[in-house]
Amino acid sequence: MDNRTVMHRAFAKSARWQLIAAAISAMAAFFLVGTHAALSALAGGGAVLAGSYAATSVSRAGQTSAAAALLSVLKAEAVKIVVVAVLLLLVFKFYKGLVPLALIGGLACAALISGAALRTFDEKDNK
Repeated sequence: MDNRTVMHRAFAKSARWQLIAAAISAMAAFFLVGTHAALSALAGGGAVLAGSYAATSVSRAGQTSAAAALLSVLKAEAVKIVVVAVLLLLVFKFYKGLVPLALIGGLACAALISGAALRTFDEKDNK
């Protein structure tokens, strides 16, 4: 299996858990505050999901040297941060019913789950 396939399988596994986390935070926000809070939570989770996809697209697994692997990871994280920041800026600018606390909650849930889901992806999943 080539490295690109491995990266996309890791993203797919992480994305599934991020979507679940964003949906749970949106449901909680909906029942606690209302529709605008649920949409805000989904916007936060969606921004992280889009950032993760962008990072997966630019990263290269299987680097031969430690320096190349580190540069690839740093480049991917920089792209992820930029994508998330731009999307959040757009949400803040154009969504008039925004509930900032719900947005932060959805973003935090998806971001925390992202790292946890990738930790479970090990060598046995690559085969």
